[in-house]
Amino acid sequence: MCTILADRLRAPGRASVHTDQMDAASPSITRVTAEPRRADPGLIGLLGFVIATLTAQLAHLGVQNESAVFWVGAVFGGVVQVTAGMLSYFVGDDFHFVVYNAFGWYWICMPGFLLGGELGFFEVSGPARPLFSMMFAVLALGFMFAGATHNSALPLTLLCVAAGLALESVGYFAASPLLGVVGAWLLLGASALAFYLLIEKFAWRTMGRHVVPLGPAWIAPRDGHRDPES
Repeated sequence: MCTILADRLRAPGRASVHTDQMDAASPSITRVTAEPRRADPGLIGLLGFVIATLTAQLAHLGVQNESAVFWVGAVFGGVVQVTAGMLSYFVGDDFHFVVYNAFGWYWICMPGFLLGGELGFFEVSGPARPLFSMMFAVLALGFMFAGATHNSALPLTLLCVAAGLALESVGYFAASPLLGVVGAWLLLGASALAFYLLIEKFAWRTMGRHVVPLGPAWIAPRDGHRDPES
């Protein structure tokens, strides 16, 4: 009976079991330590990405000016995503620790470029900004392969980010506004997909229900890890 109870208590996310034995003649003593439930940092990370990306691409398409991009990008894209990334460290989530920190600091730099242009202080001009975006297009493409071990929606989101940033960068160098517009729409698609992921994550974490399908993983991880929200 004790063995069955201990096996059940070893289920992930429920409790940790420690067995102490004084000597060969004495019975073992099982101590159960409950693990505290922690909030998922991805909730605010996805929220920050959705709001910042939507705001920036609406400005890119001429729907609004860049003033909103500065504040929304710095706060939601920068501070919120960096916070989500650092909190991911404490829950042992390497993937989101890197992804949210990378794009969080990207969003802190981009408003800085805008501010420098307005003030004429350390102004970033010419090919520097599109090259900066291209670097993150490559990063997003690299992150896609790790994300593909979770579900289908996550790598598709990262693929849209990579393609959108790349097209906007190439559009600048090729002097092709059309490429920039296509890139902006791809990034709006990434924002929509991230919102889709956020709906499922929020419903699962708050109600314990799967409300939208995220699709199967594209790549089967070696350790048999299965994304709990897929």
